[in-house]
Amino acid sequence: MATDHHTVRSNREGSPGASSNGSGGDSGSGQGSSIGPSKHDTAKASINNVRASDGGGGPSRDSFFLSKGSGGEGTTGLKSTLGVIKSGISLVSVIILVAASADVYKMYDDHVTINLEDHVTDAVFQLTGDRNSIVGEIAFDIPKMGYFDKSIDVLIHLKILESDPITEDDFTFEYNLGSGEEIYDEFRLDDLDPVTKEKIDNGDPLDIEYTITITIIYLGVELGPTTSEIGTKVTTMQTA
Repeated sequence: MATDHHTVRSNREGSPGASSNGSGGDSGSGQGSSIGPSKHDTAKASINNVRASDGGGGPSRDSFFLSKGSGGEGTTGLKSTLGVIKSGISLVSVIILVAASADVYKMYDDHVTINLEDHVTDAVFQLTGDRNSIVGEIAFDIPKMGYFDKSIDVLIHLKILESDPITEDDFTFEYNLGSGEEIYDEFRLDDLDPVTKEKIDNGDPLDIEYTITITIIYLGVELGPTTSEIGTKVTTMQTA
């Protein structure tokens, strides 16, 4: 038999036992609805319960900053530690400055009172075996100056008198103050002038002039004000 679809649909809609699961229910009257509370209502009720248990306000701005108080205490402790370290460094710097000042004062005092000439031997010169060069040596035994270890930069200017053209040269070396006697034996004059060679051939003595200048080296820096010229001396070298 052919079914009348309009009749079936009408009967279903009109049957008293039918219920609605969608928006077609009687939401307007709010009566007799079988739909339970929505998810939104449930979440809102949960939030209200939480606020009620916390005194109605939930976590406040003050409690937030209060919770960060532990971090503030840590920062304060760090600042205190850095302050102690800074104070310690400052104290060490002051001690070093005072010690350095005392050392410099003592050094200048020793520099004035010590007669350097008494601690430097006279230079000695002689001809080499082939009689074409002149070599020499000089000894230093200068005591310590100040409280800290120091060294001196020694400059020796050497010249043969009456040479023509002038035969001369500069020699430098470093000596540690208070290290005892040390002999510097690297003087050497080559390429002698004709006048000097003639004197050597004739067996005539040579007059050699040398000037010693020293400068104190403090912490690797040359101290210009401490430069001293010990003096100029002339020694006679025999050639016969």
